[in-house]
Amino acid sequence: MKHFFLLFFIVFTTGCTLDTHYSYKNALDQFSRETEVIELVTNNGMSRLMISPELQGRVITSSLGGLKGDCNGWFDKQLLESKARPISGIGGEDRIWIGPLGGQFSFYYQQIEPLSEENWSVPKTMNAEAFKLVRKTHDQVDLQKEMKLVNFIGTEIKLKVNRSIQILDRSDIQDNLSLDFGNDIAFVAFESSHSIVNLNGKALQKETGLISIWNAGMFEGSDQSVVIVPLKGKAKLGKIYQYMGPLDSNRLKIKDQVLLFKADGKYRSKIGIPPGLAPSIYGCYAKDKQRLTIVQYQKTSDSLYFNSKVTVQDDPYKGEAIPIYNNGPMDYTPTENVSFFELESTSAMRELLPHDSITHFHRVYHFSGAPYELNKIARRLLDIDLGDCSFF
Repeated sequence: MKHFFLLFFIVFTTGCTLDTHYSYKNALDQFSRETEVIELVTNNGMSRLMISPELQGRVITSSLGGLKGDCNGWFDKQLLESKARPISGIGGEDRIWIGPLGGQFSFYYQQIEPLSEENWSVPKTMNAEAFKLVRKTHDQVDLQKEMKLVNFIGTEIKLKVNRSIQILDRSDIQDNLSLDFGNDIAFVAFESSHSIVNLNGKALQKETGLISIWNAGMFEGSDQSVVIVPLKGKAKLGKIYQYMGPLDSNRLKIKDQVLLFKADGKYRSKIGIPPGLAPSIYGCYAKDKQRLTIVQYQKTSDSLYFNSKVTVQDDPYKGEAIPIYNNGPMDYTPTENVSFFELESTSAMRELLPHDSITHFHRVYHFSGAPYELNKIARRLLDIDLGDCSFF
């Protein structure tokens, strides 16, 4: 009898331990109680994507391990579990905002002088209002939203956002990346593509403010996560935009023309890769999760991009194609509390005539498997060995 109770205790406590794992299914169940959730699924149910039209058509998270797999995207679990509502600041693996972020044409600092961080506020139409579901198929969701935005100097811009999210299967991934990978690699991938139409009765002009499409996705930081950007041409750190907390070689460095940025979610900092140095593909390696993430976006030859400087600027169209953000305390003090980092891309800006539009796509690919298999992908797409991608 004593052995029976010992066995029961072991089984019971082991089961409890397994049940504490927060899975994609846990997230799906919780979000389904709060809002309409649309799932896109491929790869015999192992590759899954969760989308909420009410939460601005965000990709909330994804899984490459089926319902029992980990959540790839970061969201605020405490906010979700609390009684606080709305949950518009929940996070998520992919969202669309409208640029610019910094400068006198920004939509994020209201019209309060002076232009400063204290007046940061995401317009409700981008962060708290639902997108309309236009169409749904087995592998794609199409959404739409009309917006009215006012930039810092008071220019009112009316626009229509068309947003499509598609889950990608193995053949899509191989075609997009010109990449072959083995059957023992787990994967999930998606594309969010956009067009924004100028609904103003007049052209958008540089002197009063232009717009861009800004994709951003949140992921859980860790001491073993590093963003990897294979730079074009010869680059020095002085050519990389750096914002917020100062960065030393323990957080930012260039190795053999590949930029490495620590993504631990513990220190508030941001970098921007100017279009002349920015590749169309970059990535992030989370060694502790055995996950390699690849980002591919629509890179054009246009030259007008926003930057993230919170100030009135002489040259507000000299900016970055790839912004990367690492979260942390607002006062930049050290912390052991892990939060998130963001993998982002932006479109260029153009002077749009009435009913003219700009477009942008942003693709996210997650791969998991044996380190040597992931290293093959890194060598092929990022021009670096994962063993060299380290600050630890």
